[in-house]
Amino acid sequence: MERTEKLLRYMNEHHDEFTALLEEAVILESPTQGEKNDLAACRDFFSNLFAQIGFACTVVPSEDVRYGDHLLMEYGTGENQVLFVGHYDTVYPKGSFEPLWKIDGRKAFGPGVLDMKGGDIQVYMICKAFIDLGLLPQDSKIVFFLSSDEETGSLSSQRHYEYHAKRSKAAFVMESAKGDYIGGAKIGRFGRGVYSFFAHGTQAHSGLEPSRAESGLRELAKQAVSLEDLTFYDKNNETLTVACTCLESGNAIWPTIPGDGKLTIDVRYSSEQLANTYDAFFKNLTSFNPKVRVETKGGINKPPFDKENIGNKALYKRAIEVAATLGIELKGEVVMGGSDGNFTSAVGCPTLDGLGMTGDFVHNPKEYINLDCVPPRGAMVAELALRTLEG
Repeated sequence: MERTEKLLRYMNEHHDEFTALLEEAVILESPTQGEKNDLAACRDFFSNLFAQIGFACTVVPSEDVRYGDHLLMEYGTGENQVLFVGHYDTVYPKGSFEPLWKIDGRKAFGPGVLDMKGGDIQVYMICKAFIDLGLLPQDSKIVFFLSSDEETGSLSSQRHYEYHAKRSKAAFVMESAKGDYIGGAKIGRFGRGVYSFFAHGTQAHSGLEPSRAESGLRELAKQAVSLEDLTFYDKNNETLTVACTCLESGNAIWPTIPGDGKLTIDVRYSSEQLANTYDAFFKNLTSFNPKVRVETKGGINKPPFDKENIGNKALYKRAIEVAATLGIELKGEVVMGGSDGNFTSAVGCPTLDGLGMTGDFVHNPKEYINLDCVPPRGAMVAELALRTLEG
C-alpha cells in the first residue's frame, strides 16, 4: 500500500477522534484578550494532548501581559526540521456562541472552529499518524509553535516564529483555506502596515472665535479622504489598499473646534517594494494646513508573503504533486489578510499557508468547517511534510 493511502486510511479511521478533540478545544473559549484562566486552560489542553504522544511541551511566556502564554511543542532531535504554525486565540468575546458546539450534517460550528482550532487539532492527528505508523525519517524533528496573540498581530510571538523558521526546511501554516474547497491553499499574502497620524493645531471656541482655530479635525478629515484615494488594484501587477479605521478628535458636548486629533489607517501591500515606498511616504506626510503639524507613528508590521519566492514556489509545486496522488486539485490563492506565514516566509523559510480547515464565515458567528474534507487534507499535509523531511 502506498504511503499516502496508509495516511488517508488512518485519517478516516481516526476521524471521530478528530471531531471529539475539536469539540473539546472549541468549548475551551480563548479570546485573545480573554481571562487568563480561560487562556491557560486552552493552552494546557494542547500541551497535555501533545505530551501524550511524546512531544516535549514548553510554555513560552508572552512578553505582553494582555495575552496568554505561547506553547512550543517538539518531537525528535534531528537536524531535518519542519515547522507547523498555529494559534489558539480566537476573535469572539466569551459567550458569543450559543451553543458553543454544533454539528449540522457535515458541518461543525463553534468559536474558532475554522480560525483556527480545527487546524491545530489537524496537526495533532498528523503527528499521531507519523508516530503510530512509524513514518518519521531518522534525523528528523517536528516543531509546532502555538501562539496566543495572532489575532492582534503576533507582537509577542513574531520573533519565536522567525527563530524556528530559520531552522526549518519548510513552514506549514495551518490557517484555514479560502472557502469551502477541498483543494484550497494560500500561496501568498499581502503585507500590512498600521499608521497613526497625530494632528497638532490650535483649538478655539466654535461660537465666539472660530476664525482663531487651526483645526486638527479638519486636517485629519482631509487626510483621510486623500489617503484612501491612494488605493489601487492590479496596477502593473501591484495592489495597494488604504483604509481609515479610526478618527478621534474633539468632544460632541463642548463648543470647541479641536486643535488636536488622531487618524489611524490600515494599509495592505502586495510587494516589499510597495511597502517600503509607502512606508517612507506615510512617515513624511505633509499637512494641508501649514499651521497644523502632523506627526506619524507606526509602520510595517507584517512583511508580504511573496508567492514568487523560489522556495515558496518549490514547496507549492511539491504540494500540487502530493495532492494529485489523493485525487485533489490544489489551487493556491493570494489573499490580502496576513498570518504568521508572512513572518516565516520573510526570513527565507519555504512556506505554504491555508493548509488547515475548509469552510466559510471566518470571524463570523456562522463560522463552520467541512468535516468531509478533514481526512484527505490531513493525509495531504502529512505526506507533504514527510517528503519535505526526506528531501
